Amino acid sequence: MSQELQDKRVKYLKLYSQKLSLAVIPCRGKRPQITGWQKRGVPSPEELDEWCEKYPELNVGLVLGQASGFVGIDADGQAGMDRLKEISKGDLPNTWTFKTPGGGLRLLYRIPKGVSLKKYVETLDGEHSELALLGEGQQTIIPPSIHPNGKEYVWAKGKGPTSIEAAEAPQWVVDLMTGNKPKEQKTSSKKKIEQSNDEGVKAKAVLERLSSKCPLFQQAWEEQQAKGIGEDSWHNWIRLLVNAGQHEAANLFSKASDKHDERSDKRILDLIADTGEDGTGPMVRCSTFGCGEDTIEGCHSSLNLNDEEEITNSPGTFIRNMSEGPTLPSDPIYQPYIEALDSVDDYTIDHHGNLCSFDKKGNPFTIANFVARPTMEVVRDDGVTEERTFRIEGVLNEAKTLPPIDVSAPDFPTMNWVLKNWGIVASIRAGQNRKDLCRDAVQNMAKQVVQHRIFTHLGWRQLEDERWVYLHSEGCIGAENITVEVEKELERYALPSGIRDRKKAAEASISLLKVAPLHITIPLLAMIYLSPLVEVLKKAGIEPNFILWLHGLTGSRKTSLSLAFLAHFGPEFVSKNPPASFKDTANALEKRSFATKDTLLLIDDYHPEVSRYEAQKMAQTAQRILRMFGDRVGRGRLKSTTEFQKTYAPRGMGLVTGEDLPQGQSSVARFLGAEIKPGDVDLKILTQIQNDGLLLSEAMVGYIQWLIPQMDDLPDMLLEKFQVKREQYQENAAHGRLGEAAAWLYLAYDLMLGYMESLDVTTSEQAEEMLEEAEEVLVKMVQKQGGLVNQERPEQIFTRVVGELISMSKVRIDPIKRSTSGSNLDLMGGELIGWSDETFYYLLPDVTYNAVVKFLANRGEAFPVKDRTLWKNLEHTNMIQVEKDSVGNVHRCIKKNIPKRRANPNDKPFRPRVLHMYKNVLDSDEDGDVAN
Repeated sequence: MSQELQDKRVKYLKLYSQKLSLAVIPCRGKRPQITGWQKRGVPSPEELDEWCEKYPELNVGLVLGQASGFVGIDADGQAGMDRLKEISKGDLPNTWTFKTPGGGLRLLYRIPKGVSLKKYVETLDGEHSELALLGEGQQTIIPPSIHPNGKEYVWAKGKGPTSIEAAEAPQWVVDLMTGNKPKEQKTSSKKKIEQSNDEGVKAKAVLERLSSKCPLFQQAWEEQQAKGIGEDSWHNWIRLLVNAGQHEAANLFSKASDKHDERSDKRILDLIADTGEDGTGPMVRCSTFGCGEDTIEGCHSSLNLNDEEEITNSPGTFIRNMSEGPTLPSDPIYQPYIEALDSVDDYTIDHHGNLCSFDKKGNPFTIANFVARPTMEVVRDDGVTEERTFRIEGVLNEAKTLPPIDVSAPDFPTMNWVLKNWGIVASIRAGQNRKDLCRDAVQNMAKQVVQHRIFTHLGWRQLEDERWVYLHSEGCIGAENITVEVEKELERYALPSGIRDRKKAAEASISLLKVAPLHITIPLLAMIYLSPLVEVLKKAGIEPNFILWLHGLTGSRKTSLSLAFLAHFGPEFVSKNPPASFKDTANALEKRSFATKDTLLLIDDYHPEVSRYEAQKMAQTAQRILRMFGDRVGRGRLKSTTEFQKTYAPRGMGLVTGEDLPQGQSSVARFLGAEIKPGDVDLKILTQIQNDGLLLSEAMVGYIQWLIPQMDDLPDMLLEKFQVKREQYQENAAHGRLGEAAAWLYLAYDLMLGYMESLDVTTSEQAEEMLEEAEEVLVKMVQKQGGLVNQERPEQIFTRVVGELISMSKVRIDPIKRSTSGSNLDLMGGELIGWSDETFYYLLPDVTYNAVVKFLANRGEAFPVKDRTLWKNLEHTNMIQVEKDSVGNVHRCIKKNIPKRRANPNDKPFRPRVLHMYKNVLDSDEDGDVAN
């Protein structure tokens, strides 16, 4: 039983006993759970607390007879309903009434003082058909209890203890239950039908409908039955009933009081005589009864105004032509729909099964030739947004079942799903607002809809009860009955439900350090144990923003090795393809990085392409991946409506394998590279791991279970450690990102060793040594990656390419004087890009920049920055000389006198603006490398 339902029962139990002073008892099903219940009175608060604790799934029973002062009428089946109408002759005062999930009707009446009422039962024709009057020694199950069929007992609309007072039992009930009146003979079915259509029954229905629609009439009707209403009030209500064409209802209303006499009959006849040929007259307005605009609008939804701006709304619109209203269908298939609409006044179902509503005068009209109701709400939750789908069942008129369908929340209001799913036979009638009325009716029938939440991502979630759980494709760690749906490529992220041997699993995990050199296995294993920490680190404000890039030649076993490590998140990874590759589209990779929250996404096979187009495409995908994980952002897109579409920022970690590395300073700073060479992988150990990948998954389950109780404390603890290690690593880092990446890996490796130590897989001394080894590996990784970052700086690329162009005689630098310094860059071939003297190379900025850009373009590469940005970089790295003018402006291209070398000695020198690059920047060292 849901907690919501338990809370509801406890609430009503206290309402019945403490506020209404009813003799209620706890029941299991229909069986009382306490002894001597027949004589029990109102329970004490202490007894209530004891019952709620002892019987968490209790049903609420009401003791009948003198103990409670109540008698119950129990009509089961259609035959029971018909017999009740027959035996009561319509004398059924408005009282507490509820429907049973088995299709029965229960009415509760107060017992007159000094009367003892015994059970009276009539067994009728038909299955489960009976009329019983329950008194001394009986009890009845009351709302919100649960029937054995799983459905709930519910109070009839406007007829529960919080809506009306219980009426006194009518005399015919007292007579039958005291034996003062002989049992009546049952009449034929034909006679029952005639009696069910009796004018008195119709009149009673009119008064009940008006009571449910008009609070003032409900008050007047109760007062009329108790002591009679005043003269003016009587006249207004009788005139309203008569002019609405409900003459029998007017008589019944008047005769409900002892004040009715022959004069009353004459006055009613006089009012009827003043009606038109159709038996109706001018509608008595709501304002006649003292109702203001707000009250009228609350009852009628809108105000009707005449030409004089007077409000003309009348309670008579609720009951005029009511006798022509639809009767409910008898087929049991409609029962759930009838029950769902029981508390909705605006809609009903006719005897054919058509969905109907009422106009302002209360006349019915057809909305659709079917009825439909939601039975389940499916919420797909990706951790950022929720998408809702509704399971809808339907019945076509004449009791023809329509197949259940699933409708998304955005599609539901349009009602286009009716034709799309149920075809041409299901029709919403033509007319203004018919579609909207149909939608409203279906939505109002969403009673007891079951909500089913489906998580569409992996990783950590905090449930409503604040429990932390870790989701995987087949459920979660930390809770039960959790549903997860991910795309097919991610279904292998499935963790086992249990652990065979926690220590053995952890030993298998740490043994991966031996499968290859430590500079490869330490960052890989650290990455595995870092992935489940992304949520924690994000809460600490230090979400990891880098990728681990495992690169090596074909045949170096980089993919097989990566899959072996990835088996921590699913045993099937050891022998199958990676979950993502560079053959996937960038959008697909983006969505998978979003779904693999707190998990490691392996993206395989970054390799050189012969085709320039394919090479550029792969390079663009690599840049996209690096930006995604490096900046933790998704690609922004616009809908056709210019609204922003949903973005998919990565929420886990990324591991890339490839034969090559991406280029560009910014890109290289977003990953840590680990190079693997042929022969580095121990195939014997790798095979052993592949034969039991389940152990690695069990190790991850154990690690996650170990993390769960620490989830709220880890952010602060890891933040403090991170800040210390980041500062330490950045001392050796060419880029701030590299120091941070090393610090994150260190944190994860340290935490992993803490887990291993808790299982006695390692001692504290061994863990200390292993952490020192990891520290050395990470420092070297940062230093090596820093060298790659430096090589990708725009100024380094520029000087390197210029050096290549000179050595290939594609460009040349002429000496200003014929007696040169002897530099090996002063060659005579190629396009002139500048001049030199003993201190500087004077480079023509545009010519040199264009030559470099052209050279890279021929190789399918692009220069990373524009010329002005390049000159700034050259200045900041002290590669060029600059000068400032009198107002402080910096000039990076300075004028220089360059003599003319022509036959005519009268030629004058010219003064171009040139880069004054220091000679040591371009001069080659002994190995032919460009010096820094």
